[in-house]
Amino acid sequence: MGETTRRSTERAALRFSRRAGLRAAGAGLLTLAGARVLPARAQQPRSNGIAVYPAHNTRTASPGTEISFRGVSASQLGPLSVVGSRSGGHSGIVVPHADGNGASFLPDARFEPGEAVTVSAALPLRRSTGGAIRFSVATPAPLVSAPPHRETEAPEREPQAFRSRPDLRPPVIDVTTPPEETAPGQVFLAPKIEGGQSGAMILDERGELVWFAAPAADVNQCNDFRVQTYLGQPVLTWWEGASPVGHGYGHFVIANSAYERIAELRAGNGFPGGDLHEFLITPQGTALILIYHPVRWNLTPFGGPIDGAVMDGIVQEIDIATGRVLFEWHSLDHIDLDEAGGKRPDDPDRPWDYVHLNAIELDGDHLVVSARNSHAIYRIDRVSGRVVWRLGGKRNDFAMAEGASFAYQHDARVHPNGELTLFDNAETDLKAGGHSRGLVLRLDEERMTAALVREYVHPTKVLSISQGNVQVLPNGNVFVGWGSSPVFSEFGPDGELRFNGRLPAGAMSYRAYRAPWVGRPSAPPDIAAEAGAGGSVTIYASWNGATEVAHWRVLAGPEPAGLGFVRSAPPRPALRRRRTPPRTPARSPSRTPRAGLGFVRSARRAPDPPAPASAPPRSPR
Repeated sequence: MGETTRRSTERAALRFSRRAGLRAAGAGLLTLAGARVLPARAQQPRSNGIAVYPAHNTRTASPGTEISFRGVSASQLGPLSVVGSRSGGHSGIVVPHADGNGASFLPDARFEPGEAVTVSAALPLRRSTGGAIRFSVATPAPLVSAPPHRETEAPEREPQAFRSRPDLRPPVIDVTTPPEETAPGQVFLAPKIEGGQSGAMILDERGELVWFAAPAADVNQCNDFRVQTYLGQPVLTWWEGASPVGHGYGHFVIANSAYERIAELRAGNGFPGGDLHEFLITPQGTALILIYHPVRWNLTPFGGPIDGAVMDGIVQEIDIATGRVLFEWHSLDHIDLDEAGGKRPDDPDRPWDYVHLNAIELDGDHLVVSARNSHAIYRIDRVSGRVVWRLGGKRNDFAMAEGASFAYQHDARVHPNGELTLFDNAETDLKAGGHSRGLVLRLDEERMTAALVREYVHPTKVLSISQGNVQVLPNGNVFVGWGSSPVFSEFGPDGELRFNGRLPAGAMSYRAYRAPWVGRPSAPPDIAAEAGAGGSVTIYASWNGATEVAHWRVLAGPEPAGLGFVRSAPPRPALRRRRTPPRTPARSPSRTPRAGLGFVRSARRAPDPPAPASAPPRSPR
């Protein structure tokens, strides 16, 4: 992805002349300039088979928006007309989508805030006279500022430290309930710690570090770190960016098994950044993301100003290969402000985050979207954007059985057996009492009822006032990340606690996951040597992310060409800073001079099968 991909794609684009458009007697007709187009794999669409985004009657399109057409090829669209009520006719290029079932118009100039845009093509775009679609462009409100810097040197609890990697200072993880009958795989966290080093983290069953990566220098946080599948291969994915309270502006990362970044995805259509809450890769090689976009809005019905600020919650589906937007949905077009569970802010310049979207889930031809601040889960038609039903909230379409109600929820997921899981935060005030829980509900869409199937409650009655997730594992266990509480747990099918870990007090991880993972770093191991008494030398070795190291071999000698075997040692737990002397992974004989120690080899396990989750080799050390 990047400039090279975009330029090669644009060579296959249709070019529309601005001059021809502006001379079209006010009609804004944009004529073809004759260019090669990739052959479409889709059949000739019917007049009502084309989906356009921003959709007809969208009220909050970005001034930098592109216009996406699905269910039609670039050549089938024919001449386009794109006219702003203030900016006039727009020229641009039409770029085909990677799957051959759509195309995007990339305008040469931005639209003006507050104007209406009319789009028409050779084919009718909707069932109406002329078949044109119309949308309005939002007037953006100021973005909420993110923390200007980050301090990583003074956490309340001393972090882990590594002689071979002094740049890594991740928080210490404590396993308080040892694993018993847990699902295979490692644990994936993205800890955020006040005064310490945040980042993406992989742990083994004992809470020992397997891999850690701090955010890049220009961002302050990672979120939603997990294993997904892209192009048939397991990959690591996460969000990184700047995070004001409750949401974020950043980009999305995909890394391969060597921990190399193979893609960085950004929000489409000119929005300032993608939000931290969701990055879901679909089987089609696209990504579903969320965007928080503050816009000016009439708040007089709610006692506010006519030009108040509201947070529009946006769902985008983006083609990862090209960055084109394939679907876009706006909360302000489909969810009214009176569905909000709380009052608008007193500060007129602070955007009213009335829904707070935090999860997207595929559900056939629909999407299931969770909105924390309206206490509701919405099933959305992927073509029209229409809300099919609401679960919870002020306009709940379901009769809730005892124990099925929830509040401030996160991570709504549908499952093949018809069940729906979610994380029920329950409260937003630690002083309110109560506790959070993982919920499994069964929805009857004929009778419109919701029944409680199971709940997962921590033995200590953990209350998480924000964040959290529930992951159903292949063996029937359930993994729960407790969000703002520094806890992650695995439960058996009947709710018994089978594993529990803790971050330092005050730390948190937006979500927590378990998944099998085989990491083979492309970078070599890191080595450090320390001289001891009597000419002895202690060697410290780490290989950040390697999951198949069986043991280390130390070679020594007077010169590189004459090295001989000295000793081997299995990987040992991470060397943390303690007042007592740390353990040493491999010590050379006292007669061996320090200058002669220059090489450490690692012996890898056979790649098939992966190391068992109950006792994987630990690295880095």
